[in-house]
Parts: sequence; C-alpha cells; structure tokens
Amino acid sequence: MNKETLIKELKFCTKLWKEKGGCNFGGNTKCEQCATPYLLLKLISGETLHDKNMKRLTLQNWEDKINQL
Repeated sequence: MNKETLIKELKFCTKLWKEKGGCNFGGNTKCEQCATPYLLLKLISGETLHDKNMKRLTLQNWEDKINQL
C-alpha cells in the first residue's frame, strides 16, 4: 500500500470515530482503545507512539496528526 492509501484509511478511521464512536473492525473495539490509528501512523510515517507511560490520543489529537502528514 502506498502512503496516500494509508492516509485515506486513517482519515476514514477518524471519520467513523467522530460520527459513530466505533466500527466493526476488531470486534467493535471502542475507538479510544483501538490500535488501528497507531499502526496506520507507524506505516505512514514510521512514528511510534507507544511506551510504558503512553497516554491514548484523543480524536482531536488524531485530526491534528493527520493535518501534519
């Protein structure tokens, strides 16, 4: 997959988060606990957002990150 496709997926993910609070991926995992945006960001930019003291990002945080891509 190319970078543009992955960014579209991340945008789609945050759109569902904003509109519905979740999706069917991962057995209806709540967006706040889902790993998908973190994995997509890692594939897009190589940025890793996890460590022992990680705080989950909010929808607004994700929208800001997308705007920076």
